[in-house]
Amino acid sequence: MRPAPRDLEPLLAGEFRVQRGFSYPRETWRGWTGHLDRNGSMLAGLPPELDRATAAHLVEDLLPRDVTAAFTVAMIWGHGSTGYGPYRTATILTASRSPKNVPVDATVRGRLGESVEVAREAGSVEGYRFLNNRPGKVSGLGPAFFTKWLYFVTARGEARSASAAPVLDGLVLAWLTARGVPLRAGYTDDYARYVETLTHWGAPHGLAPVAVEERIFRLIRDDGV
Repeated sequence: MRPAPRDLEPLLAGEFRVQRGFSYPRETWRGWTGHLDRNGSMLAGLPPELDRATAAHLVEDLLPRDVTAAFTVAMIWGHGSTGYGPYRTATILTASRSPKNVPVDATVRGRLGESVEVAREAGSVEGYRFLNNRPGKVSGLGPAFFTKWLYFVTARGEARSASAAPVLDGLVLAWLTARGVPLRAGYTDDYARYVETLTHWGAPHGLAPVAVEERIFRLIRDDGV
């Protein structure tokens, strides 16, 4: 297995730095998703900026009461300050391309809830397999964003949990490919290889896979480096 890339190695050996918080278009999220389950009250109480740790605590707190609100927080973090995230999240939750005033689809809610159980009981790779294939697949929710969901539900409120599923989106795929570690999006075996690679890179430094993934994002986004 390849050693850690040279540009990543200093971050693996260095001091941990917390991700900077970012603002998000709250009113746009309220307009597209505020009517869904308990999202209205959740959005009203959301802090003006989100970072990994804050989002992880919020998702864990919301999960027992409302998987819709927990998923929405994960998607707010995942989409950041982009303006299209609220609409995309609404279409996923409602299973409708015209989601205004449409309730959450019961099947979608059920699959998201089941994905939490699978990922927590069987691990991140099986959680990926569930959401990547039928009967767990949710229309419109691809690997780039369902790995963000898996990250939060396996973190269990702790942003750097050793059991947390590392995020694998297009940015990370491109970064890895440029360093000789090509992976395919949407293949469970490739996600398993990704987790194994991060485990290998982090082991000499006592870092869990998600801690390595966090440092990769810091390099990509110049976030807290």
